[in-house]
Formats: sequence, C-alpha cells, structure tokens
Amino acid sequence: MLTPLDIQKKEFRHVLRGYSEDEVDAFLDKIAQELENLIRENQELKEKVIQTEQSVARYREIEEAIKNAMVMAQKNTDELRQNAEKEAQVFLERSRIEADQLTREAEREAAGRIYEAEKQVSAMMSEFKRIKQEAYIFKDRLRSFLEFQIKLLDHVEELPGEEDLTKENLTDEAS
Repeated sequence: MLTPLDIQKKEFRHVLRGYSEDEVDAFLDKIAQELENLIRENQELKEKVIQTEQSVARYREIEEAIKNAMVMAQKNTDELRQNAEKEAQVFLERSRIEADQLTREAEREAAGRIYEAEKQVSAMMSEFKRIKQEAYIFKDRLRSFLEFQIKLLDHVEELPGEEDLTKENLTDEAS
C-alpha cells in the first residue's frame, strides 16, 4: 500500500527536458497530504462501523431477551389458563388491573420526581449562573477600585518632611 511517506520520499531522475522539480515536489506534497487525510478518514469510518456493529449486536441481544421473555410469558399465561378455573381467572384479571394501576401510579410518581429534580437542577443552574455573574461583577469592581487607588498613589505629591510640619508652616500653607 502506498503511504504518504512513500510519496514524500519519492525522487525522480533528472532528465534534460524534464518537469519542473518544484511543481512535481509541490504536487507530490499535495498528494501525500490528501492520501494522509483519506487514510485518517478511512480509519475513523472503520471505527464508526465497529461501534455501529457493536450497538447493533447489543440491540439484537436485547431483542432476543425480549422475545424470550415474551415466549416465557406466553407459555406461563397458557399454563395458567389451562389450570385455572373461573375463580382464578377473575383473580388474574383483578391482579392485572391492580398491576396496571400500580404501574401507572409508579410512572406518574417517577415522572413527578423527575420533573421536580429537573426543576431543582434548573434552579441550581440559575443560581450558579447568578453567583458566577456576581463574582465577575465583584472582580471587575475590585479591579477598578484597586486601579483607581494605584492611580491616586501615583499622582499624590511627595509628603512634606518633618521640618515642614511646624505650626507656622502649616498655618502659612493653609492661608
């Protein structure tokens, strides 16, 4: 199989009225790059095919398990029908109704819990975003405050020395 490295290392003999070396080299570099891209894309597609095949195999296993479960359920149902009398059939019907009701109730309860959990997650995310925004604002304000303080310090004239702090000098400067 021809590889990009084979193309890049290929050297041609020089002949009197041959092709431009630069053009040939540029074209070979382009071919090598395209081949490398195709090889990479081919590998990615092979990996995707493998993943897809694995998913299909899992789904087939699940399908087979469901079929087996359905066959077993049908077999059990047939045995119950053969062995049960009218009273057992009534009991079975009541059980089915109760099971359906319990399932519906459980589904409603689960849906309610999921809804509440989603609401809590949403509220927490909103609170997190709000706190994050407040942190950014605080950081910007603190930065502005500190920059302002630095500017003030940079612009303050030199403080007077001890000899300038006499009462006379201070009162003279005040007037």
